[in-house]
Amino acid sequence: MKELPQKYDTTATEQRWQSHWLENGTYHWDESAARADTFVIDTPPPTVSGHLHMGHVFSYCQADFVARWQRMNGKTVFYPMGFDDNGLPTERLVEKAKKKTASRYESREEFIKDCMEVSDESRKAYRSLFQSTALSVDWRQEYHTVSEESRKLSQLSFLDLFQKGEVTRKLEPMLWDPIDQTAIAQAEVEDKELPSHFCDIHFGVEGSDEKLTIATTRPELIPACVGVFYHPDDSRYQHLKGKQAVTPLFGVKVPILEDDSVEIDKGTGIMMCCTFGDEADIEKWRKHDLELKLILNKYGKIEFEGAPEWMANKKAKMAREEIIKQLDEAGLLLEAKPITHAVKCAERSGAPLEIIPTPQWFVKVMDKKAELKAKSAECNWHPEWMAKRMDQWIDGLSWDWCISRQRYFGVPFPIWYSKRAGETGKVLIATPDQLPCNPLVELPAGYSRDEVDADIDVMDTWATSSISPQLSSKAITSELAIDSERHSKLYPADMRPQAHEIIRTWAFYTIVKSHLHGDVIPWKNLMISGWCLAEDKTKMSKSKGNVVTPIALIEEHGSDVVRYWASTSKLGQDTAFSRDLLKIGKKLVNKLWNATKFAAIHLEKLEGEPQEITATLDKWIISRLHHATAKATAEFEQYEYASALRAIEDFFWNDFCDNYLELIKKRAYDEAGTDKDGQMSAVYTIHHCLDGILRLFAPIVPHVTEELWSHIFESKHAAVGSIHARGNWVKASDYPLDAVAEAEGIAVVDLLEAVRKAKSEKGVSIKWPITNAVISADLSDSAKADLCGAGNIATITQGTGDIKTESEKHSLTLEFASESDAA
Repeated sequence: MKELPQKYDTTATEQRWQSHWLENGTYHWDESAARADTFVIDTPPPTVSGHLHMGHVFSYCQADFVARWQRMNGKTVFYPMGFDDNGLPTERLVEKAKKKTASRYESREEFIKDCMEVSDESRKAYRSLFQSTALSVDWRQEYHTVSEESRKLSQLSFLDLFQKGEVTRKLEPMLWDPIDQTAIAQAEVEDKELPSHFCDIHFGVEGSDEKLTIATTRPELIPACVGVFYHPDDSRYQHLKGKQAVTPLFGVKVPILEDDSVEIDKGTGIMMCCTFGDEADIEKWRKHDLELKLILNKYGKIEFEGAPEWMANKKAKMAREEIIKQLDEAGLLLEAKPITHAVKCAERSGAPLEIIPTPQWFVKVMDKKAELKAKSAECNWHPEWMAKRMDQWIDGLSWDWCISRQRYFGVPFPIWYSKRAGETGKVLIATPDQLPCNPLVELPAGYSRDEVDADIDVMDTWATSSISPQLSSKAITSELAIDSERHSKLYPADMRPQAHEIIRTWAFYTIVKSHLHGDVIPWKNLMISGWCLAEDKTKMSKSKGNVVTPIALIEEHGSDVVRYWASTSKLGQDTAFSRDLLKIGKKLVNKLWNATKFAAIHLEKLEGEPQEITATLDKWIISRLHHATAKATAEFEQYEYASALRAIEDFFWNDFCDNYLELIKKRAYDEAGTDKDGQMSAVYTIHHCLDGILRLFAPIVPHVTEELWSHIFESKHAAVGSIHARGNWVKASDYPLDAVAEAEGIAVVDLLEAVRKAKSEKGVSIKWPITNAVISADLSDSAKADLCGAGNIATITQGTGDIKTESEKHSLTLEFASESDAA
């Protein structure tokens, strides 16, 4: 046993152990182990956006608690780290760093080169943060989503789905981001409350003076109107069947049609259909085979032949203001009521979205809703109720999954389009041995450069991160593999940890790919974390000035303290950042240090290996340790690290520190030298308890537990190499239960509390002597002796006392020593 320093040096100790774990391969996956002995984690590859926030620490630490426990419980843990560095976030990061947009680069290749360099630097920053938080990752398994290997696997995934007919290219009205100038998927949309106007506008009816009042929030789309609709049961408009409406200001005739999706009681019960204002417009346009009128370009500006000067080349919002003015001046505007309403916006750029028909690649999901829900149900969700979010998302799908993006940095589609006579537009696909393929540089077999056009789009970043389990296993299926043997050992994974807001994206898309590639689930368990909120319980944002950076907190408080804060939140629960919890975490680290220093004083008396435990309260605390270990183990098995922590803390703070150490202190010191057997029983018990406590806390606070265990249990540490070693978890069966001792221990604690309370009420110190205590509990001699020592009681006699304990199970009467006797 090495001597502990007087004070715990957090920074130096944590850095030393982090280096030790890396250098010694403490967290390396043993690839020779059987699959049944392996626990495989599909780690979230964070978006390399340049921003490190508390959400990273919050969710990744929570996954690490389970990873560490699984390893200590006997599994070899495959725990990789990935980095999602392709796509829009990296492009934005580069444009910000280089102070110029991608379109201003001399070539696409030059821009991609800068993207690679910036993403490499960002990965270094992320890697440093994750290592400082002691994530027990096997860094040999690191991957990133634009590496050559990841590009090959992404393209293999695409080719497999293409050949199965599950991916198709079609011209479709798509949600379009006018800022990033790309199509986006339904899952990348967020609703924002934005100001607008609800306008009642007069439309004409061909061949009559009748006016139709149509309500809309998008009057700027009147030039794109292709039809007017009413419900077939609406008696107000039956006379309009077969007639045409005349659009205000533009005088264009459009058909008046019936459609049972129109709500009779909403507004005036008659509505215009434009190409395109919303999904309802798309549905009616398709159903009634209407004309296509496009008036918005990819920048979200009005652009069509004959556009009036007051409208042309203006963005939608400004065009809306102008047309309202024109309608009002023409007497065609009944009312323009100011409102605030939900507008679909791009999750990344924040821009209001438009719907523009563009050719895109889609993965078919709309015809597989029931199958995908069934696959989700095969997985174990932690917490269980999070599965409902997946079902709700699948039920609400209204688009196939668009996987193409009109950007520069990402995984190219391994596709060309033939220009040969007789096969113009034919899709040519790369062969697996050509991958990874850049169609802008390479050619399909048998074709020359002037005979093909390369597909210039890139895959959505989710198209790659959705195969994160396969990026680790290095295969899409056992047939489409870089390493089929590795794939068999790692796929499907055991656990997917992730935040709840990306259930609709990452979890859903991964299930889609796994189902379509192999009709399997990608992992057995999903562990869903909540959000880290600001202290005022709102989302952290730079604009609000409420962002807390993890690096500064770790430097100030230490990694263990920050990890402790993350461990106090239940799975799936949004939790406000709390400096009070950091203080509690700091108090825990200090208490572990001080309790171990106290224990070390007595463990020096240890003669050989710990032997027989004889005293009642020693048997009681061992029984309590049994229960704490069993509870913590059961909770960790269900991924409930927070509940496991509560059981461990309750034992450590209440049973061990507050009660047991106080109760046996006199016996452990045995200053009179009259109770050698009792002293050694206490020493053996302290040894077992401290060993168990440190190993129980190890998944949560890895640095301080490693430091203490290496000092106090030096021989054990040398034998296994680390407190975090595989198979080093405590077992409840190692701590025998003793029902009689448990009952006596509970009684002693109850009586000691009553003694403390009585002294407090009398206004005397806790050390004030009691000449005699009459107690109702029937205690063994050793339990009585420990109670006497802790309560400074001279003698204990059996009987019925007049003071009830708080539990009301026991009673006692106390005879206080006089002042002269106490002196």
